[in-house]
Amino acid sequence: MPIYVVGARAQRVRIPNQALSITVTGSVAGAALDIRAGAQTVVRSSDHHAVLPHVDAPVVVTLTPRGAARFAPGTVVHLAIAHDTPTVADPVQVVFDPVDISGEAVVVFAELTPAGPDIEVAVSALADTPMNPLAAAARSVARATVGRGRPARATPVVLACDTSASMRQWFADGSVAAAADIVVGVADALGLGAVNAVLVGAEVTPVPQPPTPDALATMLRQATPRWSAGARWSKLAPGPERVIVCSDYVPTQVRQRFPVIAVSVDQHLDPAARLPAPPPGQDATAALLAHPPTLQRVVAAVVRDLS
Repeated sequence: MPIYVVGARAQRVRIPNQALSITVTGSVAGAALDIRAGAQTVVRSSDHHAVLPHVDAPVVVTLTPRGAARFAPGTVVHLAIAHDTPTVADPVQVVFDPVDISGEAVVVFAELTPAGPDIEVAVSALADTPMNPLAAAARSVARATVGRGRPARATPVVLACDTSASMRQWFADGSVAAAADIVVGVADALGLGAVNAVLVGAEVTPVPQPPTPDALATMLRQATPRWSAGARWSKLAPGPERVIVCSDYVPTQVRQRFPVIAVSVDQHLDPAARLPAPPPGQDATAALLAHPPTLQRVVAAVVRDLS
C-alpha cells in the first residue's frame, strides 16, 4: 500500500475514508496527543496513540505538553496516520516530516477533513528551516513568547554592524556573529523576511546576501571591515526594512531611530539587549549556548523590537 509523505513541499493528501490510527513518536516523554474530534469517537490507547473508528466531521490533531507549560528544548516529534486495519499487513500511511516543537505550548499538527469517499489529510506544523545551534535556539526561545505559525510577512530585516575601530574585539570574539544568529532566529519565529547585514563606518557597505539564513553569521566572521574613527549613522538611509543596530556605542539620536543590540562590558547600558563579553578564550556563540538566561534576555528584547 502507498506511503505518503507530507510536509513543506506536499502539504495535503487524500486517502480512503476508513478507520484511522494516529501515532506520535520521537521526543514524546513530555507530550500527549490531543485529538479534537467533537462528538466523534476517539479510542486512546496511550498518550501517543489514538484510533478514530469513523471520521464524519473535521478533526484536528494537536500535541500538548505534559508536566510543563511548554515543550522542553530538543523536542522533535514525528506524526504518522495510517488505516487501522489489523488484517492488512501494509496499510495506507501518511508520514509527516519531523518537527522541532521546542518552547511551544500547543502545536496543531494536522487537520482531517471528510471529502466524499476520502479523507483529506493536511499538515499544519511544517518543519523548520535548518539553522545552526544558536540561531535555532534563539528561534525556540522566541517561540516561547510568540508561538508557532505566525503569518509570513515579506518584511526584510537589516542588521547594521558598527565598524568603528573599537568594534574589532567584538568581531574577533564572535559577538557580532552571535548577534546575527539571534536576529536570524527571531526573524524566522516572527515570520519576517530575509535578514541581511551592512557594515557602518565611514560608509555603509552591504554584506553579500547569505546563501542560507544562518550563513550570515559565518559571513560576518569572515568579513574584513575597513575600521573607521566612528560610524556615520546618518548614512544609514531609511527604507522598508526593519533595521537593528549592533554596536558598542550608539548615540541617543540613533537609539531613537533604531533598536540596538549592544556589545559591551558597560553594565549601565540597557541590560535587556546587551551581549556581554564572553569569557577569555571562549567564542560568544559557545558562551551564549552555555548560559541560557543571557540568551533568553537578549532574545526577548529583539522580539520586542522586531514585533
